Amino acid sequence: MKKINSNRYGDRIIGLAALFLVPIPLCFYLLGLLFREIFRVWIYYSLAAGLFILLSFSVLLSIEFYQDRMIERKYADVRKKKVLLGNGVYECQSCGNRKVDFMDNSCSVCGIVFNTDSEKSLGKELWIIKQENGQNK
Repeated sequence: MKKINSNRYGDRIIGLAALFLVPIPLCFYLLGLLFREIFRVWIYYSLAAGLFILLSFSVLLSIEFYQDRMIERKYADVRKKKVLLGNGVYECQSCGNRKVDFMDNSCSVCGIVFNTDSEKSLGKELWIIKQENGQNK
């Protein structure tokens, strides 16, 4: 499913719904005062269109909030990890700092403490093996 992002068009949809809910029915009401009952039905059509637009946007917004919540949960799992990019370069997943060393317990930029218990024990073993073989960084 494609990620919904209403930042670009959300205000326009709300403005369009407000247009159908307030000024257009008001204009039809005023025209109805002049021409009797001819425009009364258009007031209801305008209100129905405005409510439909608002309801549709509410559904889209609830889907977007759900997607954001799922992305946040997924990101929260990896936020406190450092990722190996290659050639001994690690990146902090919280701030994007690429000057993270293999043996660092925290990021020097954002200060987050890495949650790498299993990786650290495996990593120390690999680091010791590299030291024994003379493969320094």
